[in-house]
Amino acid sequence: MTTESNTTMSSHELRQFGLLFGAILVLLFGLLLPFLIGYSFPLWPWVVALIFATLALLAPTALTPFYRGWMRFGLVAAFINTRIIMFVLYYVLFVPTGLVMKLFGRDALARTIGGKTTDSYRVASTVRPNDHFERPY
Repeated sequence: MTTESNTTMSSHELRQFGLLFGAILVLLFGLLLPFLIGYSFPLWPWVVALIFATLALLAPTALTPFYRGWMRFGLVAAFINTRIIMFVLYYVLFVPTGLVMKLFGRDALARTIGGKTTDSYRVASTVRPNDHFERPY
């Protein structure tokens, strides 16, 4: 969470952020979720989106504090989501795969050669006859 950037945003970028945030707010909370749940369409997402669109078009620099807060929230959410995703991947994918491989006696590292365990990864090659080089293909 220490990767927060303190760079200043240009008016154009803040305008894009305000318009995009308002549009996503309306689409998600004003249209999609009420439609899926079966509730009536609420008014508050439209009002908040109108405020964001107005600020984005007239005074985009006024969105700077909200943008910084939103980015901080994004950093915290990313920190939490990363841990959840890694936990689920490890215990849902890797642990069962390892247990099944152990159950069937499969060794993914191929640490045994000819039934004997080895201390080295090197597999000794066989010596080829000298006439092998006469016709390479």
